[in-house]
Amino acid sequence: MYGFNTAVSGLLASQRALYVTNHNISNMNTDGYSRQIALQRATNPMSLPGIGYLGTGTEIYDIVRVRDSYVDFKYWNESAPKGEWEVKRTSLLEIEKLLGEPSDSSFRKYMDDFFSSLDELSKNPSDYAFRQPVKESALSLTKHINETAKRLENMRKETIFSIDTKVKQINDIADQIGNLNKQIYVLELDGKSANDLRDKRELLVDELSKIVNVRVDESKDGKYRVNVGGITLVDHNYTNKMEYKPENPAYPYENRELKWADGNKVTLQSGELKGLIELVEGDGEKGSYRGIPFYQKKLDEFARGFAGK
Repeated sequence: MYGFNTAVSGLLASQRALYVTNHNISNMNTDGYSRQIALQRATNPMSLPGIGYLGTGTEIYDIVRVRDSYVDFKYWNESAPKGEWEVKRTSLLEIEKLLGEPSDSSFRKYMDDFFSSLDELSKNPSDYAFRQPVKESALSLTKHINETAKRLENMRKETIFSIDTKVKQINDIADQIGNLNKQIYVLELDGKSANDLRDKRELLVDELSKIVNVRVDESKDGKYRVNVGGITLVDHNYTNKMEYKPENPAYPYENRELKWADGNKVTLQSGELKGLIELVEGDGEKGSYRGIPFYQKKLDEFARGFAGK
């Protein structure tokens, strides 16, 4: 019987290892999935008096993920700057298209038309036929300035809406991580790893790391924490919340600040959210980022300077 049981243990171990392989193949296209392997070892031997210890077969004692925590750390660390500059690049390309330089709908084109009409008017200022083009080109230029200013303001409001969306996304991800922490903690009380749930949790951290700079810590007692700017966003099953509200609700697009639920300011080093906030607030003063307010200010200065000459 001992030989039969040893053979059965080998078959069962191979069968379970095959189940793990099937699971890997089934999830080859699953986002965030980490390949799993079955860990196998010899079972406890049987002591035979006067002979020694007789092997009793093999067993699968654990199933673990093939995943490097250091690679996760490096990815999360670099994902935030990438997200920040992708957001800024996209928005600056939109501003570039909005200004339209050089093109047939650029400031240079409208100004050239205006000065050309003035030049023609200087040849015969008393003739109405020469005055009308000056009026029309002046109206076209001012209309273009006003439309550009309106588009910049609309872009700023749309960016504020994007910030609100990102903040809601952060809070939602934090809640999901907190819920997964509860499930993982309960399932791992026996010392085994809840591999698939851990993949889901780390996929959420991947998503979060692109929005804000994160630091992740898992203590020996199984408590999982996610920090943003040195402040805890997720402390095992407790989640902190972010807010991006105006000081005066009557002016929803003015004087906004990113804060924690307790009123403390959120400090961001990088991420999509930081990029969006700098686009909304950056006026280029004192070395600050040149966001949408910077281009609005430059457009206002141009309009005032042009009108005053």
